[in-house]
Amino acid sequence: MLRRGLWLAAILLVFAAPARAGTVGLAEVRGADGTLIGKAGVGAYAYPADGSVLRIGSSRVTAARVELRNVSMFNGRITVRRIVVPSRGLAGARIDGLVVDGTGFVVGPNAIIPLDGGSYVVALQEAVSPGRSGSGLVALRAFVSDPSLGLAPGTQLLVGLARAARPDSSTSAAAVLGLPQLPAAQASMAGVPAFVTAGILPPTDTLGGQAVALAYRYLGIPYVWGGESPLGFDCSGLTMYVYGQLGIKLGHYTGFQYDEGLRVPRDELQPGDLVFFHANSAGVPQHEGMYVGNGSFIHAPQTGDVVRISSLFEPRYALAYVGAVRPYAAGVTPLPLSTWTSVSG
Repeated sequence: MLRRGLWLAAILLVFAAPARAGTVGLAEVRGADGTLIGKAGVGAYAYPADGSVLRIGSSRVTAARVELRNVSMFNGRITVRRIVVPSRGLAGARIDGLVVDGTGFVVGPNAIIPLDGGSYVVALQEAVSPGRSGSGLVALRAFVSDPSLGLAPGTQLLVGLARAARPDSSTSAAAVLGLPQLPAAQASMAGVPAFVTAGILPPTDTLGGQAVALAYRYLGIPYVWGGESPLGFDCSGLTMYVYGQLGIKLGHYTGFQYDEGLRVPRDELQPGDLVFFHANSAGVPQHEGMYVGNGSFIHAPQTGDVVRISSLFEPRYALAYVGAVRPYAAGVTPLPLSTWTSVSG
């Protein structure tokens, strides 16, 4: 059952004191529009003052690497014993003792760990500073969709930034990290787990559950207008591609997909249903995503963004909601798992 009205909750942001001028943050808190809210310097750090959102026990920086110890996020829901991020490249990067909601994880590049309510964490993600050449690394990037985490939807925590160890880094060059370019997107296709284990994604014994599991593989793929492959997706291209892997043909246009499926009331949404937003003057929706469960959906939002998970309770989606459809007929037999687990694009 959807939690009606959750988007009405007031969200308060507490601004942390920035690190000393002239330094590059070892960790950053960025608003949905990329605004820098908080920045960690060398030593211990807490955001806000009680450390409920982010706490770093200790840190140090050399020309070769950044090292953080005893990191916790979201009132201890995520804890890490040690993070090491080299100044350049993945070689030597490591996250030791990662525990999320009581479960320990051993992670590789671009591993994605979902949280409740559409929030998620990406480990060891290749990233870029827009406007600059080259790429860097973010040890842990947490994307907030659920306001119960204590931050406004769309806020990101970037913990362990490779550029902090670079002698040529400066505050003037600092920019939002975490937007993977094509090389990182290709790495994601090979390195992101399928997440079909119990408790992380919905069961895959339905066609909709299989669609969600497939769609999760493309988290972090860049938005490309007209894109319909793992090299880049737009909103309808993502849903068309995923359901195409399962033998369901959809048109590459939100209006087509809205008219092609069986209409589903909002309180009867199931994983894999398509949700639509932002109707034009003729009532045709201009954006869509795929429902995951618990009020969250996966979608390719817009130019400059990536495939991500958002919440139906965010005001920009709650107020623009048009409706939902199920793109397959009831009683369709799902494909055997072995026929699609090898799909990588």
